[in-house]
Amino acid sequence: MSIEIRELVIKANIVEPPASNVALDGSEHTQMMKEEILNECRQLILSMIRERGER
Repeated sequence: MSIEIRELVIKANIVEPPASNVALDGSEHTQMMKEEILNECRQLILSMIRERGER
């Protein structure tokens, strides 16, 4: 999955861990991973916007 914003390209691969290590079912785990990736993207984008505003 790629998200491109002008000069920013974020690539992420979601790999399911072995079933023995996962207490959550697959859909809950996948949803949590998506939310974590989205939060990191938001933080990075906001940081870039702030840096451009300071220039």
